[in-house]
Amino acid sequence: MSEAKVREVSRHSGTVQRTSGATRSAGATHPGYKRDQNEDSYWADEQRGIWVVADGLGGHQAGEIASQTVVEEIQRSAATDRHYERALQRAHALLLGDDQNSVNMGSTAVVVAEDGAYFHVYWVGDSRAYLWSPGAGKGELKQLTSDHSYVQMLVDSGAINSSEAASHPNRHVITRCIGGSTNPKLEIDRVSSTWAPGQKLLLCSDGLSAEVDAELIAEVLADNSDNRRAADLLIAAALDAGGKDNITVQVINAPSPAPTSAQKWTSCTTGALRRLLRRFKVSVKILLAIIAVGLIAAFAADLLGQF
Repeated sequence: MSEAKVREVSRHSGTVQRTSGATRSAGATHPGYKRDQNEDSYWADEQRGIWVVADGLGGHQAGEIASQTVVEEIQRSAATDRHYERALQRAHALLLGDDQNSVNMGSTAVVVAEDGAYFHVYWVGDSRAYLWSPGAGKGELKQLTSDHSYVQMLVDSGAINSSEAASHPNRHVITRCIGGSTNPKLEIDRVSSTWAPGQKLLLCSDGLSAEVDAELIAEVLADNSDNRRAADLLIAAALDAGGKDNITVQVINAPSPAPTSAQKWTSCTTGALRRLLRRFKVSVKILLAIIAVGLIAAFAADLLGQF
């Protein structure tokens, strides 16, 4: 992409919002050319290894409130229990319980959370996560998420192909979101993987994925090691395609140096133990109490045996 396109984005510096202080990742959002309000929200904490993009639904203010509610619950979880599925469930409950809410107020979300050498992706709706891996040509771009949308259902059923889906008139109709319904149960999808050297993750709202094809996304990620520049170029590409929706992106580098096999094994083992302890809520005090009870019982039995 040309330098002119980067300068075009800079001319919209009053409406482009960017993250600051990050080293491994960069994020940016733009309202696009057709919307007065930016209903997307995003947030990152590299120290805790957590990134989120949320795309609000419901029109003026309602969508903005919905997406910000998602971000706030992820922030709360990052600082406490790191149960991000529960965080999305809490956001869902909050939006359903909001007196100002209606069936039209909701949000999609895609969340990436690191756990040592692993990363986990959680999503609801049509906000996406892509994994780019270096290789021949422009590398390999793999979509990790599957849209919860009407058009994706048609593709999965074989009724239409991916080319037809890209121009389908109902391609923006989603089948699952946070809030936006009266159903108290929210189903959250998840996929997990290990990092490999040189890889990048891209999180985005459909303002990018619905307007910019995968080949151009891969080209931008391959040609730009600076994530800030890559994020700006992706925003520029969506604007060049018409900017018909709010556009939000986050580009995330694999940790450096890349985890070794031993670190991956340690991370996996440690993570499994941590999850096991959380599941059964076993504390040191309880273990000590059990041991103490056992010793007392054994001592009592020994005394009774003497008589």
